[in-house]
Amino acid sequence: MSERKAINKYYPPDYNPLEAEKLSRKMSKKLKTMNKSQASIRLMTPFSMRCLECNEYIPKSRKFNGKKELLKEKYLDSIKIYRLTISCPRCANSITFRTDPGTSDYVMEIGGVRNYVPQKPDDNSEPKPAAESIDDTLQRLVREKETEQNEKLGIKDQADDKMDLLEKRLAKIQQEQEDDEELENLRKRNLEMGQRAELINRNNHSQQEKTETSHELDDLVERVFDNHRQHAAKTDDGHDKKKAPLFNPLAIKGRVQKKKKLSRTNPLGIVVKRGNPSPK
Repeated sequence: MSERKAINKYYPPDYNPLEAEKLSRKMSKKLKTMNKSQASIRLMTPFSMRCLECNEYIPKSRKFNGKKELLKEKYLDSIKIYRLTISCPRCANSITFRTDPGTSDYVMEIGGVRNYVPQKPDDNSEPKPAAESIDDTLQRLVREKETEQNEKLGIKDQADDKMDLLEKRLAKIQQEQEDDEELENLRKRNLEMGQRAELINRNNHSQQEKTETSHELDDLVERVFDNHRQHAAKTDDGHDKKKAPLFNPLAIKGRVQKKKKLSRTNPLGIVVKRGNPSPK
């Protein structure tokens, strides 16, 4: 068993362990940095784009597992430029865009189109200001001081104007409140007048009804007396000269009471008739 596990190594006569260790370290660094120009990273889309193969809309700040590649060209011979590659989530089409340090933005290269392209200002549109002389600077400072003083005076005038406007607004609000109170009082008076008119109309109506009922009663009484007089005149002129008895409710009441007293009940419960017994 010991023979199989032998770890004997050959060391040449000019072997130096220190140099061998340095050489191994250099080789390991080369192996690590061999593919450093292209690395897989986790990135977010810096702008919204559209895939040219399937027209898939890719919004801004969407996360992807992409690749980063260092380009040979540099901006101002010192700033590095990177190319970023992602795949479309629908058709797996490769979309590449690179950094643009000159405009602090990105440039689309292959596989997609930007949905929004910012408009760059033209250099020829606004001419650069020329160098300012000492006299120009003095005049500019004087003008700035004058404008500051005018602004201060204008601020004071504006404050006075604002106070006047505030007073006018307060007076207007007070006048509106007084007008509202007057309108409310007029409405109350109109309501009270309407209620009084209704009460007066009701009283007049009730009085008219009472007078109508009294007139009807008077007419009825007059008709009764006329009928009685005509009947009395007929009896005086006619065959029967006996005067017709007048209607007397008290006499009728007395007769009824007399009829009630003709019979009584004894203690044994037998009804006994008063007056003369009828002849057998």
